[in-house]
Amino acid sequence: MRKESKRIVPMVSILLIAALTGCSGGSKPSEAGSTESAAPFRIKMMSQFESAEPPTADNPIVKYIEQQTNTKLDITWVLNSNYTDKLNVSMASGDLPQAMLVVNPQDTVIVSAAQSGFFWDVEPYLKDYPNLSKLDKDTLNNTRINGKIYGLYRGRYPERIVMFYRKDWLDKAGIKEPPKTVDDYYHVLKAFTSNDPDKNGKQDTWGITENKDLSTYTFPLLFGAPNGWGYINNQAIPDFMTKEYMDYLKFMKKLYDEKILNQDFATVPGAKVSEDWINGKIGIRGNIVEAYRGETFVGLGKTLPGADVHIIPALVSTNGQKRVAKGSGYLGMYMFPKSSVKTEAELKRILSFFDKMVDDKMVKSVILGVDGVHYKEENGVQKILDDTKYNKEVVPVQHLAMRMDLINNGTPLAKEAAETLKEIKQYGVADVSHGLILSDDSKKKLSTNKKIIDDAKIKFIMGVIDEGGWNKELEKWKQSGGADVIKEYTELYNKYKK
Repeated sequence: MRKESKRIVPMVSILLIAALTGCSGGSKPSEAGSTESAAPFRIKMMSQFESAEPPTADNPIVKYIEQQTNTKLDITWVLNSNYTDKLNVSMASGDLPQAMLVVNPQDTVIVSAAQSGFFWDVEPYLKDYPNLSKLDKDTLNNTRINGKIYGLYRGRYPERIVMFYRKDWLDKAGIKEPPKTVDDYYHVLKAFTSNDPDKNGKQDTWGITENKDLSTYTFPLLFGAPNGWGYINNQAIPDFMTKEYMDYLKFMKKLYDEKILNQDFATVPGAKVSEDWINGKIGIRGNIVEAYRGETFVGLGKTLPGADVHIIPALVSTNGQKRVAKGSGYLGMYMFPKSSVKTEAELKRILSFFDKMVDDKMVKSVILGVDGVHYKEENGVQKILDDTKYNKEVVPVQHLAMRMDLINNGTPLAKEAAETLKEIKQYGVADVSHGLILSDDSKKKLSTNKKIIDDAKIKFIMGVIDEGGWNKELEKWKQSGGADVIKEYTELYNKYKK
């Protein structure tokens, strides 16, 4: 990515000249929506797909969107895994759509372009649209680049990480109810390891499976640590520099020493967690609440007869409060290059399109398809009519959805998921670094020094170093540039968030 950045950034100034030249001759701005005409408005877009094949030219969902918005969409579909490379090439060549999906708006290339005036600042226009004016303020703030909003986010539930668990395992382990506290949680994990919850006569299950990044669960929060970065004593601080994080590491070491945690966690990839869950080797795992729809959750009983999956919304942390991670609230955003959107009037037409895309009915249509064709809704329950047709026509275009709402498929787990979302909203702990963009130098230091902490976590849990050794590694992290990152994040926080 950094090699590409060197190639792309000079192009920004070239394209910016063309963009600003195009704007200077624009017609008198009109009010939002007043530029609508009988003829469909053509919009060139670039978006993702991650299905086996890209959407076809006659995709019925795209046709439906066009009909509902009076547009003609010219969409370049790019495979998810190749998307960033394609975006960089497009920016370098200057061949840009009017609306382009940017997966990581804080990427150096995007930030540099935005700071150079390459994209439209859309904030002044949002108030003029019925749906865009209601976008979540916290999420909008998390998308800011130097205080400005350069696009429209694809919404995700900010509080969405929960724990799924096997109730049938609880029953077989002789535990009457799901855990409520960290102490309860420990005893459940121990029982899932030692009490033969799958009743196969072997001790071949784990309490939890973790990976080498220790990224599967949000345990530090359960001990009072910040969510990523916190603001403590007038300073931005990473979670791993707090006493509470050490309490978390001691808990993980206890799980490792008692063989409740998989002993090979230091070397296994993230996929191991999913494999162990699917194969019935663990009875509890963290995931996003929307995952309930997947066959490995609501349908796990098909492959593991008797599997009964439920949700733990939130545990009471060791400080007596329920705490869940609060994410940024978005996954990528559509941005509008001035080189492609040459006038304010044109921008307003495009924003009018996206205003309709944010509408509840349109979001449902992009996620579920056409009512009566791809799904049928009765009494609030949405049933897919034909899985093959749905997977071929709807799934490939779902990246166009401006947010991912829950789908009520009528299962008990769907009801739990909806109730969970309502409950955990009040427990969210935000990462104070969201929306704060570090300099390239600090980004490099943060990335380079990550290995120091990652290695130290593993060593502490495995008993290679003690608390004194951990503190030495923290000092090494600070001396290697970590202190500079803390200083910069603190300054940014004081400037934009305090």
